[in-house]
This record gives sequence, structure tokens and C-alpha cells, in this order.
Amino acid sequence: MNTETFNRIVILLLVTGIAVIVLIVSIKRRASPGSTSLIVFALSLFFWTTTYLLLSTGITPLKLPWLRFIYAFATITPTALLTFALEFTNRKHLLTWLSTALLAVEPTTFQVLLWTDQTHDLSSAANGVGAAQIIVLRSPLLWLDIIYSNSLVLIATFLLVRAFIHRPKQYRHQSSIPLMGLPVLILIKIASFAGLTPIHNFDLTLVAFSITGLTFSYALSHSNLLDFGAVVRDVVVEQMRDGWIILNTQNHIVDLNPVAEEVLGLSRDKVYDQSADKILGDLRSVIGGEGNRKELVINKSIRMRNGLHYFNIGRSFLTDQSGNYIGQVLILRDTTNHRKAEEARQKSYVNLLSQLRSISNAANQTLNLKDFLAASIHQLVSSFHSVSGVIFLLDEHENESVMRRLSMIAHYGLPAQAIDSMSSLPLSNDLVAWILEHKEPLLIPNIGSALRVPEFMKQLGRAALLSVPILTENQVLGAICLFRTEGPIYQRYEIINMTTISEEITTFIRGDRQRQSVIALAERQRLVRDLHDSISHNLYGVVALTEAAQAGLEARSLEDQAEVLSRIGETARLAVKEMRLFLHELQPADLVHEGLVSALHQRLEAVEGRSNVKAYLVTNYSGSLPLRKEVMLYYIAQEALNNVLRHSNAKSVTVRLKQTRGNVILEVEDFGCGFDPTQVSNEGMGLRNMRERASLAGGKFKVISNPGKGTKVIVAIQRDGI
Repeated sequence: MNTETFNRIVILLLVTGIAVIVLIVSIKRRASPGSTSLIVFALSLFFWTTTYLLLSTGITPLKLPWLRFIYAFATITPTALLTFALEFTNRKHLLTWLSTALLAVEPTTFQVLLWTDQTHDLSSAANGVGAAQIIVLRSPLLWLDIIYSNSLVLIATFLLVRAFIHRPKQYRHQSSIPLMGLPVLILIKIASFAGLTPIHNFDLTLVAFSITGLTFSYALSHSNLLDFGAVVRDVVVEQMRDGWIILNTQNHIVDLNPVAEEVLGLSRDKVYDQSADKILGDLRSVIGGEGNRKELVINKSIRMRNGLHYFNIGRSFLTDQSGNYIGQVLILRDTTNHRKAEEARQKSYVNLLSQLRSISNAANQTLNLKDFLAASIHQLVSSFHSVSGVIFLLDEHENESVMRRLSMIAHYGLPAQAIDSMSSLPLSNDLVAWILEHKEPLLIPNIGSALRVPEFMKQLGRAALLSVPILTENQVLGAICLFRTEGPIYQRYEIINMTTISEEITTFIRGDRQRQSVIALAERQRLVRDLHDSISHNLYGVVALTEAAQAGLEARSLEDQAEVLSRIGETARLAVKEMRLFLHELQPADLVHEGLVSALHQRLEAVEGRSNVKAYLVTNYSGSLPLRKEVMLYYIAQEALNNVLRHSNAKSVTVRLKQTRGNVILEVEDFGCGFDPTQVSNEGMGLRNMRERASLAGGKFKVISNPGKGTKVIVAIQRDGI
């Protein structure tokens, strides 16, 4: 073995070792971009070097098959180099199945010609090759293969150089490391082609490729150089959500990104170097010039293929390092979604105001909680485009031994079979327990597949459920449940609106309960006072007269006690009359369902009629007052009738309820003993209550009375809208 052969073998062994190192590094960093191409590069270089080594040492006489393998690996290696450059410069999207197949056309064709056809002068060329010479230039097809392989190297070099130039200065050092091996590769190829090699008839291309592989593997294993390639400046700019258009000093379009292409409806190739005045249309007003470098921001609407879009368009001017004007850039920011969201918020706010107004009107038109909640759930189902709704309230049991439940107070749109099953929910129910624990809205997109929803609710079918708690001082009073079967599930703004409305309903419920508590306390105090002043006094009188009669009977005859017995009977009858009055007041008339006229008629029959007082009701009233004013009139009439029974000794009373064009007038007139108003120093509780109720109803109160001529109470309340 001569010196040249020994040197050749040593060099090939070193190249083989380098190929193994590159392969190991690539496998360890296989998650990094470019690692796959580098693995193929290392394997191809390894087999190329091994085949060359076998051919050079003469271990096997089969020169022609080994030579054919060498040509195959010699083409695969630069191909892998090109794919690595594409990945490193963020052009991996170009490596499609089609482009990969095109890269394989030339090597595959060349191998087929090598192995199958003897007429191309390739076999004779290869057979004449000595063990030390690989590249033979006796055939044009061999020239074509060499040109193809070197072209791949040049393209890879161009891509890496371009990436190096266009990257910011702080990243050029990282980009230069993969680039360092390529000039060496090109220079060695030129030297080998010119025959300027230190070893006679030895191609140093393998050495050049091994040096390039080392630089690539170093870049792959240090500083995450190739990972940075995924977020380089070019990609960021190209993938900006804002559109940008760059104009030169002549206001010609020189560049734009994909977003701007979509806005203009034209590709970059079609608008390149075109006049902006011609291409931009309505956006021409944004374009400035060297003489007008004022920054500008305007809002414009642009009709695109998918509808009208709204843009915030800004103009900035570009200068070189010397401050000379070199062009301008237009930034197009799509504000369509923001504008639509703002319009949706405004619409939601208007809807919320409308819903709150409806709830407020329902509260003003009734003093009855159930009627208010019934009107509210009807309004909520309609406003939130639901099919049905329920309002539950927590039972008010002071006795802890009684199991508390959520009871259905109002509903709308429920199927008949669901009303009974949803009439109440125990606190142990999963849905109720969640509401009590979290005290926040709950949205279930499909109750049919939800575990915590009761089975009887699932009978409503595939529906979305929105449950909003009714809270006061962080305590759950109940819940509002809405069901929607069509359209999208409840949106975030709808949940916010429902929460606000729930707070308004809570305010009414809390006010109603406080009002009921105050009324109950006031009624209890009044009944205690009246019982003490009337029935208790009368019963005490009966007892005293009975004892007096008993003592008289013991001392005198029965005839002498007739007057006492008569007074006993009169006092007892008065006590019975008072008791009937109290019993009636404990069962107040239902003005909501019965109406004011019917309630007055029932009062006269139940109390005055049974007290041997002839009672008359004269009316032409047709229900022109709101419910709260009717309630005030009823209580005034009731107080006036109570005074008739207790103080007037009248045998008859007439109640007149007259409706005029502007007012409703209530008159309660008796024909009893009457009194002189000027001689009354302190107005009694009954008169004071009537006067206060009339004032609350916005009416006028008057009492006319004369001793021996009876008393007339007059209340005039103005009709609404007059």
C-alpha cells in the first residue's frame, strides 16, 4: 500500500467518523427543525464514504456496482442539504409531497439509466475508472448529474445567505454558523473540478460535505439556533393580523402581506410596482408624499368578499439612516369584530333597560308578589328567546325540623306534565345544592346529558338551562330558570343581564317581605288595641252586669232586674258584632281577583248585614284605578264602616263609589248620632288612618258630621292619565 492510498483511506475513515457524529447529534436533537434532513444527510454521507472506501482499497473487484451506489449517495447528500436549508429558513411549507417527488426525478432517472441501459456510454466510462478516480466526464448524462447536484448546493447557499442578510444584527451570529461550511464546500468542489487536490485523483467533495455537516450539527446542538428559526422576523411580519402595504417614493406598491392581499382582493404579484392610486381605490386619500409627512390615522369601511369590514388605517413614513424619505407604509387594522362586539354591547344594554323597565312596570301595577313574579317570568321568557321559565323561592319555615324546599312560585311555557313534577325541589337535589353552594349563575348547554339536572327536567328535551340565583345579603332566596331549545346557548352578555334583572327581582321580594312584616305587625297591634278597647271592654261589662244582676236577684225580685238583663244582652250583642268585624278583617278581600266593588259588597253582607245595620252600595265604578289605589280606597271604606258600627248607633249606612270624568269618589254615609268636629280636640286613630291612606293614594279626604244628623266620609282620588 503506497502513501497516497494510505492517506486516502485515513481521510475517508475521518469522514466516516464525522458522518457518524452528525448522525448521533441529529438523532438526539430530532425534535428540532432540520433534524430529519440532517439525519438523511449523515446517512447518505456515511454510505457514500463507505462505498468509496471499499472501492478505493480494492477489497472487492465489483467496481461498477459500487460506482453506481456512489452516484446515488452523491446526489442524495446535496438534496438533504437543500431540504435542511429550507427548514432553517422557515420554508418547510415548500416541502410538499409534490416538491419531494420532483427532487427525486433526476436521481431516480439517472440510476435507472445506470443499471438498465448499456447504450449511454455510462458503463464503459465506469469500467474504465481506476480505483482512485471516481468522477468521469466522458458522458453528457454524467455532466447533467453533476450540474444538478451542484445546483442544489448553490440554491441551499443562496437561501442561507439571504436569511443571514435579512435577519436583525443581533441574530446574524447565530445564522452565520450553519453558513460557514458552505463556502468551504464550494471552494473544495471548484478545486477538485480543476484537479487542484493534494492527493492525486482523489475527490475532496466528501471532506467538504463532512465539514458542512459538522457546522450544521453544531448549530443543531447549541443555543437552540434552529428553534429560533420558527419565530424569525420574516414569519412574524408575514403572519401579522394587521395588513401592511409598502409604497416607494413614487407611491408604487413594492410589498404587502397576505392580510393586505385579502383586503385588496389581489395577489402580491399582480400589484407589485403598480401605482397606489390605481390599486387602492377608496384608500387613495390615505396616501401622502415627501412634502406631507404628517402621521395619519383614519377609519374606513371596505367591502370584502365575506361582507363589509371596518378598518383603522394608519400611515407612517420610511426614511433611511440619513433621514432621507424612501417611502411609506400603510397599516390596516381590522376592527370589524371590535365594532360588532361594541354594537352587541350597546344592543345588550338597550335590551337590559327594556327588560328592567318591563319588570319595573310589573312591580308598579301590583302589590301581590305572585302576580309580580308571574308577569316577570313571562317577560323574561320572551326577552331571552326561551321556550319556558320557572321562578323558585325557598320556603320560609322557622321550624328546622320541617324539610325546606325550593317551591315553584311562577312559571311560563312549561308542559302540563312538567308543572306538577317541578312544583318543588328538595335542597338535597344536586342542582339546588349547587346553586346554594356557589351562589352564581349556572349554564348547562344540554340538560339531557347533565348529571346534576333532575330527570323530570330532562323531559323538556334537548334544551339549554340558565339558572340564576335570587340573592340577598349572600343568602339564596330562590332561583330563576330559563330553558332554550333553539338557537345558540345563552351568551355571556345574556347571563350578565339576567344577573342584573335577578337583583331587581330580589329587591321587590325583599321589599314585599318587609312590607308584609310591617303590615302584619301593624295589624297585630291594631287588633290587640281594638280587642282591648271593644270586645274586652264589652265582655268586662257583661261580667260586671251579670254579677250585679246576680246580686240583685238575691236581694230583690226578678222584675226589678229586667233593665240590667237588657243591658247584658245589648252589651253581648255588641261584643258579637265586634267579633264578626275582627273575623272579617282576619280574612281580607282578594281585590286582585274579586275587584273593589265585589270586595265592598262582600264586606257589607258579612259584617253590617249581620249586625242589624241596613247597608246599601251605590256605584258606577268600572275599575279605572290601579290596584294600589283600589287597596287604599277599600281600607278607607273599611275603617269608616268600623266607625259606623262602633260609634254611630246607626240603623243604616250607604256606601257610594262614583266614577266621574276626572276622579273616583268614595262616600260612606250613616244616619246615626253624628258629632261636632269642632268639639273634638284630638282626631281619633280611625280618622287619622283614613286621612293618611287618602294622602298616600294622592287623594283628598273630608269628614262632614253634625250631632243627631249622622256622618259622611268623602274621599276623592284622581284617575290616572287625567
